Amino acid sequence: MVFESRTLLDKLVSLVTIDHADEVKKIISKLTTIDNYKYTIDNNSSLDDLYKKIAYELQTEFRIFNFSIVLITNSIENDLYEFGDNKMYNFVFEHKLDENVFINIRLLNDDINEFTIISLNSYFDSFVDLLYLKYILMDTQNTTIDPLTKLSNRISFQQEMKTLIPLALREKMTIGVLVINIDRFRAVNDEHGDEFGDEFLKLYAKTIKDTIRESDLAVRFGGGEFLVLLINVDSEERIEDIANNIKDKLASTYLLSPNGDKFKKTVCIGISSFPQDSIDINEVVKKAEIALIDAKDLGRNKILKYIQEEESVIDFF
Repeated sequence: MVFESRTLLDKLVSLVTIDHADEVKKIISKLTTIDNYKYTIDNNSSLDDLYKKIAYELQTEFRIFNFSIVLITNSIENDLYEFGDNKMYNFVFEHKLDENVFINIRLLNDDINEFTIISLNSYFDSFVDLLYLKYILMDTQNTTIDPLTKLSNRISFQQEMKTLIPLALREKMTIGVLVINIDRFRAVNDEHGDEFGDEFLKLYAKTIKDTIRESDLAVRFGGGEFLVLLINVDSEERIEDIANNIKDKLASTYLLSPNGDKFKKTVCIGISSFPQDSIDINEVVKKAEIALIDAKDLGRNKILKYIQEEESVIDFF
């Protein structure tokens, strides 16, 4: 379900009756809180800091624990931020920034009413322009490297594909695509804090980079998710072997917690292949993501491969 911004007055007039006095009082209180929120945003804070503040406010004010922020430019989607383990969303708040530029906030909430929609729209309006500005500034300053993990980012991935894919087609290369997601990564920050979570991400990024070849590409896709491209592999079995090796290496990688414990996490991995699954590399990545979602549905520490013919996945292990 998609909701577009309208004026608060229009929305309230359409909803308010004598039976809604209590709801009106609640929404006025909520809107006052949201208005005050705008002044708590530090214009000098980083984009990651802004994302974390948004996540905190959605949890505490609206009890929303699964959402994503998506930038859409000329109908091309770019996931800016994801929070939560569930990627199935039932509400979309659409905010138009320009003729062909939108920021959509997609969320999962089974208990949402018209008054909550008004509050959420007002909340999103309070930060969406600043978020886009910060994104553009970050894009201008650093277009290829994720500042936290020092891996390539999504923009770098798209740029490199412009030269790699024509070469791969010409030379008849197979490229293995792995989408790797840390199981219940949110629990890392919940248990030990954001700073520990950042160090944990950097450690996992380094482990992935050290496990693959110099010719392969590792990309941070956001949150606890990574993309790995295995360039010019000789068979799909080899792709599965490398995926298993990465999974096992990450499962044994640990960071000492503030309590001195060896803190570990497992991962799930979705697999697809170029050009076997598609000659469009973005479509191949989407198919690996489908396999990843099905893997996570089966539990933790799973690897699944996308199966083209059946539009489903099978478990190798």
